[in-house]
Amino acid sequence: MKMTIILIIGLYFSAEDWIPYFENKEIEISFKTSLCEDHQNGVSLEYYLIRVKNKTDETLVVNFYLGDLDDKSEENKVAFVLNPLEIKTGSCDYQPVKLRLFRSESSKKGKGNTTLFNLNTITTVEVY
Repeated sequence: MKMTIILIIGLYFSAEDWIPYFENKEIEISFKTSLCEDHQNGVSLEYYLIRVKNKTDETLVVNFYLGDLDDKSEENKVAFVLNPLEIKTGSCDYQPVKLRLFRSESSKKGKGNTTLFNLNTITTVEVY
């Protein structure tokens, strides 16, 4: 019985390895790393998956740029609507809202360079 409870608790905490990154009175942003397999090309791409939580009872437009401030461009801009108390989470699959940031490439030849997690110019606008 004890072993079952420990196993269940362990699985719960390992599934929720989100690292807090940014928080204010309106939103909470966290991230975790995930290995995304591209079997067709024989490459594994590691991404930072991003989770954004609306902490309010209001609808918000969330804006930020992926990467360093030096890399700020329209290509790296992320903007989306977040309904009251909604949580949006990035994944390896294609999503219209790009809630993932490339971390590194891993192929049979070896591991590539690693990009550090960074978001910049994080803003929210309340929608009335």
